[in-house]
Amino acid sequence: MTVGIILLMAVVSGLIRYVHDSRSSHAATALATMVSTTATVRRVGAGERQIPSEELVVGDIVTLSAGDIVPADCKLLESRDLRIAQGALTGESMPVRKDAAALLAAGARDTALTDAACLVFMGTTVISGSALAVVIATGRSALFGGLSRAFQWQRPRTRFERGMNSTSWMLMAFTAVTVPVSMLVTGIASGDWLQALLFGVSVAVGLTPEMLPLIVTVCLSRGARTMASGKAIVRRLDAIETLGGMDVLCVDKTGTLTSGVIKLDRAQSMSGLNSSYVLHAAWLTTLIPHTTSNPWDDAIVAAEGDSANDTGDVQVEGGTPFDPIRRRATVIVAKSHHRADREHTGGSDISETSGAGAGTSGNVSRIMVVKGAVSEMLPRCDTVMRNGTAEPLTDRLRGTYERLMADKATHGYRVLLVAQRSVTDQTTVQDDRALTLLGYLTFLDLPKPDAADTIAHMHNAGITVTMLTGDEPQVARTVARKVGINARRVVTGRTLDDMTDTALGTELRRVNVFAKLTPEHKARIVSLLRREGHCVGYMGDGVNDLPAMHASEIAISASTGSEAVRQSADVMLTHKNLDVLLRGITQSRRTCVNMMKYIKLALSSNFGNIISVMIAGAFLPFVPMAPVQMVLLNLIYDLACLAIPWDRVDGDVLRSPARWDTASIARFMSRFGPVSSLFDMVTFTVLLTLLCPAVAGGRFPELHGDGSRLLFVAAFQTGWFVVSMWTQITALHMLRTERVPFIGSRASVPLVCTSLAALTIATALPFTPVGAWMGFHVPPVSLFALLAIVIAGYAVTVLAVRTLYLHRQQPLL
Repeated sequence: MTVGIILLMAVVSGLIRYVHDSRSSHAATALATMVSTTATVRRVGAGERQIPSEELVVGDIVTLSAGDIVPADCKLLESRDLRIAQGALTGESMPVRKDAAALLAAGARDTALTDAACLVFMGTTVISGSALAVVIATGRSALFGGLSRAFQWQRPRTRFERGMNSTSWMLMAFTAVTVPVSMLVTGIASGDWLQALLFGVSVAVGLTPEMLPLIVTVCLSRGARTMASGKAIVRRLDAIETLGGMDVLCVDKTGTLTSGVIKLDRAQSMSGLNSSYVLHAAWLTTLIPHTTSNPWDDAIVAAEGDSANDTGDVQVEGGTPFDPIRRRATVIVAKSHHRADREHTGGSDISETSGAGAGTSGNVSRIMVVKGAVSEMLPRCDTVMRNGTAEPLTDRLRGTYERLMADKATHGYRVLLVAQRSVTDQTTVQDDRALTLLGYLTFLDLPKPDAADTIAHMHNAGITVTMLTGDEPQVARTVARKVGINARRVVTGRTLDDMTDTALGTELRRVNVFAKLTPEHKARIVSLLRREGHCVGYMGDGVNDLPAMHASEIAISASTGSEAVRQSADVMLTHKNLDVLLRGITQSRRTCVNMMKYIKLALSSNFGNIISVMIAGAFLPFVPMAPVQMVLLNLIYDLACLAIPWDRVDGDVLRSPARWDTASIARFMSRFGPVSSLFDMVTFTVLLTLLCPAVAGGRFPELHGDGSRLLFVAAFQTGWFVVSMWTQITALHMLRTERVPFIGSRASVPLVCTSLAALTIATALPFTPVGAWMGFHVPPVSLFALLAIVIAGYAVTVLAVRTLYLHRQQPLL
């Protein structure tokens, strides 16, 4: 019969889990269209179009540009300044250059396939440049597909999996100790080893939370659906637990803390005059073909106005787009001489034929224009255009300009310098040195209106927000102060390079703003934060954020991020807003707390029952509850707990990260399990001395007929079964909150309904034929008097123990 009940529970659990998994699968399929990988393919008769990557076939021609995930293994046909991040395949931290003109080295057996400069591989990411390539392998035939099959077992376990495994091992260890001990004690005391075996089975069954996988699945799937309705999409269910436990959030500045709508404030010469030529020169750097759009270039194009649509007099001969490592963009152009460029405020001409150094041929001039960060540009310039003349850039002028740009950054401006030089037929984009400084551009990117309030709420929720940006330290400090991030000290990437991991770990405890970082710097900071014991999330949307996202415990992106970033994210926001993320964190914590409610309450209840069974085994000549009855007790209680995912969670609990803590589970079990055992002993005493003798006609040792003894045992098991269910439901409602039960915090309607249903079933079962078939006996009315006394005493005692537990600053859930 016990086996049948367990099988029934497995079937019920499986069916309910199947329904929830199916719903989750359908939801995931619908949401996958938002993050699916696509490829730009050229096919004869169809032109260039976007298709899902899985539809690619060998021989397709695909185009690649910055931010793309390479959709298949490909041979390059054309390339322009192409750099690929191969870390997913090789573990390399730095991007590698790829070139269509390179040849495969014949017979070079010692050369790794990934080192072939003319090949790109599925799953890698285009960091910069562009290419045209032909597909040579797809799916499982690709190099990445083969590695995925070979090394699937090496995927690191998530926090959720580690927590589940730790709890499972704890239960297995406890079962391995208690079952043999209970059998031994019972066998020696009674001399009946068959009876001892039944005790052992009861102990094993009583300790097992049979519905744990189902309850966890229901909690996580409901949490994922609720988060999706709040515009936060969870791509893996177990990421919910990690998000709920996050205590450090690392974010970029642009577009996350700020509006991301970059506006060009001014284009000025180094004389401080508004200059149309400086703007025009900067606009030339936006013409580099196959460059991913960025807000800085968009602002320049918008400021250039109608002229930006007129590129007939400009021919781009080469260029390298801006990337986080070079921190500058370089372009070589040939342009016609029919444009009058003059400073707006009446200063001298700054034209491409003046001392700025342009190579001319007839009516066409060839120039190199470079636009980039102040720290990258000033060392590359040796002259400066002032009053229409190129003058030496002296140390005094450098210092003056550095102070000027620092002052601009202090007031919240992002500054880019613009320079140019003459070129020859032998000049390449790598020759961006000996430049003439033309002027500078100032941009504004104001903090989001709600950023400060959201970050304040995150701090109140126990989350430290750390800014990791490639921007200048003055700009980072200004924005950080406006949004409420600690900016007393700002550490730059150059300082990080001179610090050991130990020194940086110390800095991380008091510094929350890091500036002028490369992608590798960001990844190092995230890794060290994790090493310090933090659960670290990283929110990014650009290719330069990928290393940090991979290093983090929970990677977060917006649906507007690059394709590579969206595919790497564990949580994706349909709106790039910290408030959306905060709501997602709150919901994930609510999910985790409800999940831990079941685990702690079910295990402590089972633990208490096991203690009672083991104590009873030492002096009772019969099993206090048959294995089938123990299984049924657990089943009814677990069905009541199915509504826990819909239960309310107190706001106080949501102010702290929610983590799976096996030690906390063990503490909870060891404190509250014995309380239920104490009242089981009271119940046993009353049943043995008063109620059961009244039913069977005497105390157990005084009974001689088998029928009378069976009646005594049935009455005893019935009494404990009913009282046990009532005490477990009472504990559920007493311990589901840290506030005053039923007054300060009320359970949800679904949980109240399932609780009442469980109590009704357990109380009514002995009065039915099914109850008689399972060994129960119709209880006397006096049992309910005992029940009222035990429940009242139990409730008061649980509240007292709970108060002591909380007084020692141990979180209840």
